[in-house]
Amino acid sequence: GRSAISKTPATQDLECPTLLFPSSIFSPSTKIAHIATSPTACHSVAITTDGMAYGWGRNETGQLGLGYTSAVVPLPTQLSIPGEEQQIEFVGASVGKYHTLLVGKNGLVYASGGNGCGQLGINNAGVKQIEKFRKCSVMGQVEQEDGDVTVKIVKVACGEEVSALLCSSGHLYTTGSSEHGLLGNGETGEYIITAGRLGYANCAKFMRRSIFVQSEADATAAAGGTTAVGGGVDSSGKVKCVHLEDGGQISLASISCGKNHFVAIEAATTTPASGSGATDVPRVFTWGSGDYGCLGHGIQADEYYPRLVGALRGPIFANNHPVDAVAGSNCTLVRTKHGHVYYVGKHRQVGEATMRFTLIDALANNSHNVVAIGAGSATVFCSTKAGVTVSWGMGSHGELGYGTGENKSSAKPKFVNVLDSCLVSAVACGMGHTLFLIRNEDAEDVKALKKVPKVEKDDIAQFVEQIKGKKSDVGADEQPAKKKQRSKKK
Repeated sequence: GRSAISKTPATQDLECPTLLFPSSIFSPSTKIAHIATSPTACHSVAITTDGMAYGWGRNETGQLGLGYTSAVVPLPTQLSIPGEEQQIEFVGASVGKYHTLLVGKNGLVYASGGNGCGQLGINNAGVKQIEKFRKCSVMGQVEQEDGDVTVKIVKVACGEEVSALLCSSGHLYTTGSSEHGLLGNGETGEYIITAGRLGYANCAKFMRRSIFVQSEADATAAAGGTTAVGGGVDSSGKVKCVHLEDGGQISLASISCGKNHFVAIEAATTTPASGSGATDVPRVFTWGSGDYGCLGHGIQADEYYPRLVGALRGPIFANNHPVDAVAGSNCTLVRTKHGHVYYVGKHRQVGEATMRFTLIDALANNSHNVVAIGAGSATVFCSTKAGVTVSWGMGSHGELGYGTGENKSSAKPKFVNVLDSCLVSAVACGMGHTLFLIRNEDAEDVKALKKVPKVEKDDIAQFVEQIKGKKSDVGADEQPAKKKQRSKKK
């Protein structure tokens, strides 16, 4: 990405995929296992194979957990948990607009940054931000004398002001903003604070959510029945939903959050799903904001419970079931076992929204087996098993990766030429930037990586000095606009 829009890119303006500090910060022997950013975030986290976490980017609310606030942290800086006798090994991370969550190998979760809606899950709604990582409060989680925990967290996903966890059993926990039904508890708790200002029943502690639903029409179809014309909709026009009988036993394998919506995929099983009338094909659930149809239910309506996506069921998915999903700001991508990608929603400012999950045929028709997908605020990426990466959308900061002098947008999938022959195993799309995790295991990988440009600390030393001279403007864009005073007539 690029720090500011300029006709002449500076050294720090990376308009094509660039290896970050392969010698000056990350040694040649250091391997990255996990990368994290999100559609509304201007900061990022990378975790090494030996459990060390590094963070960089915006830090005006202490979201990097370094013990201080600053406008930005320009270089990857090691993150740690204060007060711990031994260095915590990390296995996962996720970031929101103003907060960061880290998952420890010990099964605990640590949070830092803005807490305006309780998204840190520290069980204290009165604390609006913290600048050092603090242990999160998870329902039913107890640390035992042998160092084990009763609820071991393995995955995390952050939205703009909401957070979600998955434990080793695949159970779902959420905290933060309840607007749009993001908590998945069946309500928003909306109430009036003052004229023109609404409040919501937010949550400050990670609570388990065990109710999953499907539309009445999907339930009837799964049972072999037929839905009458006009059936499945109540008098207000809202889709009728029924609870899944096995909701309490549903185990989720993955979860992703966009700006204000979630998508989660059930863990694969070898037995039929009880009470659902379905086979063992993993189910996909979405909830939260339904803008632009990004939940995949064919309508623009919020969902307050995790709802089964009926469009991703049926014979076509019996041997090609969903295995991965990502959420952009207003779109959702689902990848299947054989590398097909289905898209719903909208990520470009122009054009119509895609209201139902649709196969990206430009990839499928050319036998591309997609292994990594990513979606940002206005960008989408797909990387294949053959070492081909494509992107499309709007990328005014160079985040599409086409290179200097190339177009900053594309309506259709376009090759990211610098990554040709590079095997990308993960993509994370942020606000104005994109992260790639590229395999480096054999001679072919080394050969492909030689084409990718590099940047080291010395290359951007002047930029770093400029950044260090800036003072933090904490929460500047969070403050409500002051009313203009009418001038008194003389």
